[in-house]
Amino acid sequence: MDDKVYTALGLMSGTSLDGVDIAVIETDGVDIFGFGPSQGSEFDDDALALRLATKAAVAWGAKGPPPNSLMAQTNLVDTLHIQAVEDIISDQSCEFDLIGYHGQTVFHLAPTKNKLGRTLQLGNGQTLADHFNAPVAYDFRTADVQSGGQGAPLAPIYHEALVRYSKLEGRVAVLNIGGVSNVTAIEDGKIIWATDCGPGNGPLDSWIELKTGRNFDLDGRLSKKGEVEHGIINQWLEQDFFKRDIPRSADRYDFDVLPDMRNLSSEDGAATLASFCAQSIAQDISKFDADTVIVCGGGRKNPTIMAMLDSHIDSNVAPAEDVGWNGDMLEAQAFAFLAVRTLKGL
Repeated sequence: MDDKVYTALGLMSGTSLDGVDIAVIETDGVDIFGFGPSQGSEFDDDALALRLATKAAVAWGAKGPPPNSLMAQTNLVDTLHIQAVEDIISDQSCEFDLIGYHGQTVFHLAPTKNKLGRTLQLGNGQTLADHFNAPVAYDFRTADVQSGGQGAPLAPIYHEALVRYSKLEGRVAVLNIGGVSNVTAIEDGKIIWATDCGPGNGPLDSWIELKTGRNFDLDGRLSKKGEVEHGIINQWLEQDFFKRDIPRSADRYDFDVLPDMRNLSSEDGAATLASFCAQSIAQDISKFDADTVIVCGGGRKNPTIMAMLDSHIDSNVAPAEDVGWNGDMLEAQAFAFLAVRTLKGL
């Protein structure tokens, strides 16, 4: 096998629609040898167009070909990512051999026992390849779903490589809290299983936007003030998603629970959604009995969610930075890693 170490640039735009994360790593597609520059690029007014695209995709529901109005947003997604890469090249003299391009997920329908799933990513890798004159691996989710996979989560094999790189021993759960939450169970440096757990920040972000006009619960301030409505969470945890065997995958809008919350105050609704996130994660992590739970993604910055995780999980819960990882850029790094694996046919 080709053992060349590549400098790969990864791009990640999650379902939280907050911007593009860019990260560079050095890897042979199996092991990590070093980390290069990383940078975040925030969406401004462009996020509204992507939210509308996501709503159009949910309405489409994988019935027939995607509407032209939806696919037209591919140009916007490509433009935003090209600009993000141009920025890091300019700001940090960034160089790379190839690109891993996640694109923008606007729809995801999990597979069933008798039917392949459907997923829709906006973003054309050829556009980036032409612009930067570099190889681009992209549309990972579609390829995985068409091969009979769940299409999500896609970062677990990178989590495994990170755990080896950091020489972490024992039973380690790597938890990512984005729009959806997912966890990778790793024992002695080897993946045992990985799965989407349920809602991440997605429903809470939507609630905060509805009630305050802001994009997220800054520092967990609103959720900290509220009382959790456990009865309604118990009802939500009876949804079909939580009865399915792992591994399973989810779309952010699979957990559209806001219509059930009409009678809740802003604070109580925020606290309830934070607890829904934590409890759904705890259900899956309890199946693994982890020694340590390492948390990455935006959710780790919400002290309310972190405190709730700590109360529901009988393990040491720590942000990614406690083990020397960049919790903001881990998924972008993962797509750089997957690009090299794609190049090498792994």
